[in-house]
Amino acid sequence: MKKQIFLSESYIRARIIGIILVIIGVAILVNPTDLNIKISVTLILIGLFMIFMITEKSISKKTSDAQIEGNTTIIKEMIKELNLKGNAIFLPKSSTRSEERVLIPPNESGVIKIPNTIYDNVFLADNKGNNLGISIPPAGIKLLDEIEKDGKFKNAKFEDIDEKLQLFVGMNLLKSVSFKQHKNGWYLEIEKLDSSDSSNDLQNQYPCPVCSAVITAITRELNQIIRIYKTSQNGNKIVYHLNFIKRKAKQEK
Repeated sequence: MKKQIFLSESYIRARIIGIILVIIGVAILVNPTDLNIKISVTLILIGLFMIFMITEKSISKKTSDAQIEGNTTIIKEMIKELNLKGNAIFLPKSSTRSEERVLIPPNESGVIKIPNTIYDNVFLADNKGNNLGISIPPAGIKLLDEIEKDGKFKNAKFEDIDEKLQLFVGMNLLKSVSFKQHKNGWYLEIEKLDSSDSSNDLQNQYPCPVCSAVITAITRELNQIIRIYKTSQNGNKIVYHLNFIKRKAKQEK
């Protein structure tokens, strides 16, 4: 009963925040400058994402899949509107951040600028006002939170993380998963249950919920910053080429 109340409250909070963001976005249009229009559209998109994000478990798979597709479309439009080219960087929870986040930087290559402190804010900028991208919750964070409520996936060490990830297979969320070191990086190979659930042209920037839950699990358990270098896909098999980003002395811990 308590679990159902928690899920219901979480769902209501997400909707309230989403509605507030949409209202703010509409209000900004009162002064329709180029910058205000861009900020307004982005706030409205994030608000819609919060309103329709999946927090209930009782919905059917068909309805769930439709909502996931809608959320991905909203994120895709947000990335396009802000002209973000960089691949996803998964950030662990910290003393200034209440949950794991996905940082999508503006640039596809070059020096990756990670702000010294990232809170639970969405828009990121340096002290000169330069755009550093956006920071949003991973698509699969709610799924991972539900899995970890049962205490089945925690206290993992580097050497046994691959074994721990098999929980996703045991729960019938994936057909197979493998996390192995390769040269200077790591390969995360995921085989989904069917190919129709694998098409997502945002895999580099905003992976689908189950894939995102796996990468977030690695980020959480190892307390590491992980960047998606590139992805390759063949049917229902997806390979994520991952790099661990070392934290500088001035970066958050």
